[in-house]
Amino acid sequence: MKYFQYWIEDKHSIRIDGQLKEIKLLVGSNSSIDDAKHEALLRAKEIEARISKRRPKGEYEAGVREFVSEILDASNIVTVCRYGASILNTDQYTVLDLDDYAKSIWDVFKPLKGLSKKERIIFKFEEFLSKNPEIGSDFRIYETANGIRVIGKKYLDPTDRKYSRLMSKLNVDWLYLILSRKQQCYRARLTPKPYRLGIKTIKVHTPLVCKTQAYKNWSIMYDDAALNYTVAKYVKSIGRDFSFEKAVRFHDLQCKSSEELKLA
Repeated sequence: MKYFQYWIEDKHSIRIDGQLKEIKLLVGSNSSIDDAKHEALLRAKEIEARISKRRPKGEYEAGVREFVSEILDASNIVTVCRYGASILNTDQYTVLDLDDYAKSIWDVFKPLKGLSKKERIIFKFEEFLSKNPEIGSDFRIYETANGIRVIGKKYLDPTDRKYSRLMSKLNVDWLYLILSRKQQCYRARLTPKPYRLGIKTIKVHTPLVCKTQAYKNWSIMYDDAALNYTVAKYVKSIGRDFSFEKAVRFHDLQCKSSEELKLA
């Protein structure tokens, strides 16, 4: 997982087919603002050379292009997403939000009748787990507004095509899988979606927005509106308990997972 604590938005002129063109670059650094500016200059030169030589854009590990609000440890950070919510980014655990389950003609022979949709998602996940033990044995299950969140103690490398195929069979959103592969981490929302609180959603186009007074004013209103809501309610554990681990404790505290509050 790659992330940056210092961000700049810089303009550079590069030559394309003999003409100067201005480009805007958003560049991060973990050293300083000056280092980010130097990296922006190098990035502009690399783009100019790639265009000049007609080289295709190569595969790369995309950094988490969000404002880092807290660093728990080397494997777990908290960022602010594009609509202002706090996100746990982790390359220690596997996090999957399941809003539906893969249906089968054989479901008519299973004890699904009478179960709610969320209960059916959990049932199908446990069934999948029994047939695919390679995804791990220790999990925490949570209820979310639209479905079920699963946190697995075993980290499944999202760049491994084998695991990507298994996640697809679980009905994990394909855009989430692509993002996980690019960023080499999984994500779990910790705070409510603003529109579910009945407040205006701020647009965090770049990490730099979080440095503005407008964002700071909005975040006070957002935090106040979110007080009586939870993001993920703890339901059950499968296998060994790992709730005592730092990042999981943090997740549960931020989500208010043990409180009887409305999901948002």
